Amino acid sequence: MEHTVPPGLDPTVSRREIVIEADAETLEKMRKEGHAKVRDNVFTIYCDEGANLGGDDSAPPPLAYFCTALAF
Repeated sequence: MEHTVPPGLDPTVSRREIVIEADAETLEKMRKEGHAKVRDNVFTIYCDEGANLGGDDSAPPPLAYFCTALAF
């Protein structure tokens, strides 16, 4: 069985372009809704702050997303 390399991982490609469109809006208090468009897919994420910062703690705070991104 022949192993094929996905186009995005082809070592002979010397240049790649990655385009991500993002926007965010405030819903209430500190809760926000963000959208990230990657190719033809749109992903929705939510963030909030804890009560000590005026939020409802209904979603991870923005810093949690940042730290998780670093872990990847």
